Amino acid sequence: MADNTPKGAERAKNKRGIWGWINPYHYNLERWAYAFQRITGVAVLAYVLGHLGDTSFFVGGPTGSGPSPSSWDFIGTIFENSFGHLILVLVVLVLVFHGVNGIRLILAEFGFILKKPSKIEYPYKAKGLGSGQKYLIWIGIAAGVAAAVWAFLVLFEGMG
Repeated sequence: MADNTPKGAERAKNKRGIWGWINPYHYNLERWAYAFQRITGVAVLAYVLGHLGDTSFFVGGPTGSGPSPSSWDFIGTIFENSFGHLILVLVVLVLVFHGVNGIRLILAEFGFILKKPSKIEYPYKAKGLGSGQKYLIWIGIAAGVAAAVWAFLVLFEGMG
């Protein structure tokens, strides 16, 4: 029986453990997109939870049955400035990238944009990332940046 395990440095290269997972120099485009999909997912969740808390202050208006006018003004001062607008621009960037990349992942999950499977050979390289997926990743990045630029122009129009 032939021993097909890699020898020497190749074997050590495969035993990076957690350091291999967080080492950014070994990431290809698909792994970066996957990592950012998870990061942006957590960011979207944090934004939604924060937004729910934020909007709960506005129920009833500043003089209605809602919170006191001071809490209404406090929430307004947090987001109606340059820093708050930059946060909203980042939220737009994150939401658009997460959405487009999510569509790419759905299409890949259903097999619409995957390459034909091939024989697995050492060294193991990702062969499933076809040009369609690469284009969709770049489209997601470009759409996110374009939406962030648009949001920046809209939010900072009156400031200056």
